[in-house]
Amino acid sequence: MVQLAGKKRYKPLYKKFIRLRSNVQLKSKLFKFKKQKWKTFLFFLKKKQRFERKPYSHYHYKVSKFTSKGNSFQKKFKNDLVARTKFNLFYGCLLRKNLKKQMTKIFNSKEKRDFKRVGLEFFESRLSSVLYRSHFCYSMRNASQIISHGHIEVNGITVRQKSYVLKQGDLIKTKRNSLNLIRQNLKKSSCWPVPPKYLIINYNTLQIVFGDIRGFDFSTYFPFKLDVNSIITTYYRD
Repeated sequence: MVQLAGKKRYKPLYKKFIRLRSNVQLKSKLFKFKKQKWKTFLFFLKKKQRFERKPYSHYHYKVSKFTSKGNSFQKKFKNDLVARTKFNLFYGCLLRKNLKKQMTKIFNSKEKRDFKRVGLEFFESRLSSVLYRSHFCYSMRNASQIISHGHIEVNGITVRQKSYVLKQGDLIKTKRNSLNLIRQNLKKSSCWPVPPKYLIINYNTLQIVFGDIRGFDFSTYFPFKLDVNSIITTYYRD
């Protein structure tokens, strides 16, 4: 009964991927679906993988080549909605209330740096994001489960909140009785993209030291093009 309930719960998630025309969470299980309704979407994803993505930066503003392209209110509303949905799904279905609160805080920040960089750095400093980027967990959802079940310590203290924000120099440690669980996750992980340089990882002891994240370029660390400016400003205004 539990297995069936799990399948029913995940069906709406995969349907969201179809509407977005993107495998937002990099679910490998998606490619094992054999029903007819998934064939068109899977064909599109496989075709998309054949072409190399052009390099781009999340921190640059984009100006349309043609004045009428993407400038209508309807088109902009749709693009903003898609960008927000992808962002939310990638980080594990965050609550809208919490997202709005945090985005408003980032947008109104008195820090002199670009708010887009501050925003991405904040979400990548979350404990769940660090475990996922280190390949200790094969998905953001798996990272949330590992944390909530008390398998992870930060500076010697058990942390059960996936939204726990790390600071430079923090030590993330896997509990001794959970080492085999993390090793199994490492085997399931594709190990791509490689962990970011600000994470100092010891795969023998399964420990991570969180380094200096400021100024890191996350452009190649998302399976979709991320419009950070649109996401932060629209959450702030709504």
